[in-house]
Amino acid sequence: MQFSAFMPKIEFGDGKIGQIAAIAREYGRKALLAVDPYLVESGLAEDIRAKLKRGSIEAIINSDIQPNPDCYAVDRAGEIARQEKCDLVIGVGGGSAIDYGKAVAVVATNPGESWRYTRRTDHEVLVPSGKTLPVIAVPTTAGTGSEATTYAVLNNSRLHEKSTIISALILPRISIVDPGLMVSMPPQLTAYTGIDALAQAIESFINLGANPFNRMLALEAIRLIAEHLPMAVANGQNRTARAKMAWASTLAGAAIGFVATTLPHSMGQAVGGYKNAPHGATLTACLVKVLEFSWVADPGLFSEISEALEPETRSLSVRARAEMCPRLVERLVADTGTKVSFGDFGLTEADIDRVTEIAFTGYGADINLHPRKATVEDVKRLYRACL
Repeated sequence: MQFSAFMPKIEFGDGKIGQIAAIAREYGRKALLAVDPYLVESGLAEDIRAKLKRGSIEAIINSDIQPNPDCYAVDRAGEIARQEKCDLVIGVGGGSAIDYGKAVAVVATNPGESWRYTRRTDHEVLVPSGKTLPVIAVPTTAGTGSEATTYAVLNNSRLHEKSTIISALILPRISIVDPGLMVSMPPQLTAYTGIDALAQAIESFINLGANPFNRMLALEAIRLIAEHLPMAVANGQNRTARAKMAWASTLAGAAIGFVATTLPHSMGQAVGGYKNAPHGATLTACLVKVLEFSWVADPGLFSEISEALEPETRSLSVRARAEMCPRLVERLVADTGTKVSFGDFGLTEADIDRVTEIAFTGYGADINLHPRKATVEDVKRLYRACL
C-alpha cells in the first residue's frame, strides 16, 4: 500500500465562529468576505464583519453568489479583491459560497478568467500559482464538504455547464465548522445537502483510486449520515444531530479530497449546469440508479457500505449485503423526503445526448474512476432511468 494522507485543519464546535478574528489574523489583515445572500439578510454577514473589525481585520462583503456559483460573478469579485488589495478570502455559507470564495482567491492574484482554471477536455487548463490568496471556510450547511476539499465547482451561465477548479492551493487553510450556524437550515435543504454528503462518501469509498485512509473517513461519514440525517431533517433544533451531520460533511469532504467523485456526481453536475438545478437534488435523482448499475463490480466494497448504512445486515452474505445497498439508500431518501427525478428539473429525452456529452467533457476523469466502466450508452441509459 502506497498513498498520501492528510486532514484539513478544522476548528469544530458550537460557538467557534467567535474565534474568527483570532484565526483570520494568522493569514491576513483585509478579507474579501464571500457570503451567501441569505446570510446578509439574516444579519450573520454583518455580525462576522463586526467580529473581524474588533480584531483589526477589515472585511469587504461580497454576496453576488447564486446556488450554482457563476464564473462571471467570480471574475467580478476577483477584480474587487485586486482593487481593494485583499490578502485573504473568507467563504461563509453553503458549498456555493465556499466554492465561490475559493475561485475568487485564484483569479484575484492569477491571470485569466476563472473558467480557464476549470478541469475540462475542451480547453487548455490554467494552473493557479503560489500567489493564490489563502482561504478560510465557514460552512453553514452540512453536505457539500467544500470546507475540506481542493475543489471549487463553477457554473458557466453562457454555456449552461459546470466544471471544477482543482488545486491544493484552494484547500482552506482552516475551516471553522460551527454546528450552531446550521440550526436554521430548512428541512429540505438539510435533506438534500445530507444526501450530497452521502454521495461523496460512497463515491470516495468505491473510487478506483481510493486508499485505506479515505475509505476510513468515508465509512464513518456514511454511518453518521444514516443515523443522524433523518433526525436533523425532522427536528432542526436537535443539536446532537446537527453536530453529527456537520462532522459527517467534513469527513466526506476530506474523503473526496483524496480521490474525487465518480459517476453520480458526473451525471448530477451535468444536469445542474444545464438546467441550473440544485446540486444535492441532482445527486438524489440518480444515486440509487447508479448504485443498482454498479454494485456487481465489487460486491465486497458495496457490502461494507450496506453495513455502515444498516449494521443489522452484517449477518447476510457479502453478495446479499451488496445487493441491498441501493435499497438502503433508497430508504434513506424516502425517510428524508428527498425523492426527486431529473424530469422534475425539466430534463427531457431530447436533452440526454447533450447532458451526456457535458458529463464526459467536464467530468470524464471522474467517470473513469467509477468501479464499473460506464460507456456513453450506459450513461444515456442511466439518464433515461432517472427521468
